[in-house]
Amino acid sequence: MAVIGKKGGIRLKLAWIVFLLAVALPIWFMAAALGYRFGVLDLGTALSKMTIAWGPMLVFVVGGLAALMLVLGLIWSPRVKTVILALVSLLIAGLCFGRIAAFGATAQSVPPIHDIQTDWSDPIQLSDELMAVRGEGSNPVRDDAVMPEAINARWPGIGGKTVAELQADAYPEVKSLIVAAPTDVVFSAVYTTLSDMGMEFVTENEAAGMIEATATTSWYGFKDDVAVRIRPQGEGSEIDVRSISRVGLSDLGANAKRVNAILESVSSKLRG
Repeated sequence: MAVIGKKGGIRLKLAWIVFLLAVALPIWFMAAALGYRFGVLDLGTALSKMTIAWGPMLVFVVGGLAALMLVLGLIWSPRVKTVILALVSLLIAGLCFGRIAAFGATAQSVPPIHDIQTDWSDPIQLSDELMAVRGEGSNPVRDDAVMPEAINARWPGIGGKTVAELQADAYPEVKSLIVAAPTDVVFSAVYTTLSDMGMEFVTENEAAGMIEATATTSWYGFKDDVAVRIRPQGEGSEIDVRSISRVGLSDLGANAKRVNAILESVSSKLRG
């Protein structure tokens, strides 16, 4: 027993197993994201099951095992390797839990909408070309979408409200931008902005003052479609932006963030 205790014995072996399980946690979430991005997994499996349903359970199990190994390493013939492995495993599980908690907090702090635009009183109409790219299985594009009553089960008080109302409450800063520059100069600034943001252009019509492009998220590869409308306003121009996700109920604020980023970048370019 003395020799086994000196080497760490079964506890050290278990600590290594828990450590490997902890290392597998981020790999699990990466596999879910990249699996969907490259078409290996469908959205339900990658996001709903692997990430949202199974992911937290795996994190809690590994975190619990790591905590148990830490206790055993500290109170029963303490061994440095066992304690270190347990601490690292706890750290990895804790980081994964932090990401999950942040995801959940964001989901609860923003309305479950995925269509954002600067002027709902005069909605930007997506072209036939962009609608064809979106495909039949994508979220519908509506001028005045209303949240279903059934959504009150998860988000009380939201059912029956329009997306425009929810957006106004959550993102009051999302508004049309009026600039002093002429439309041709603005068109160029918008084109450069969307290009700098890595978007894939779908349509470009300077005469109509419309540019449409698609943004793709880093991990899951979610595609959000963006339409920018530029119209004369006095001696300057009015810029409106619409950003709408192809899949999912809530965008976790991504579209509003994108619209603001586009307007800020264009405004900065015009000032420069």
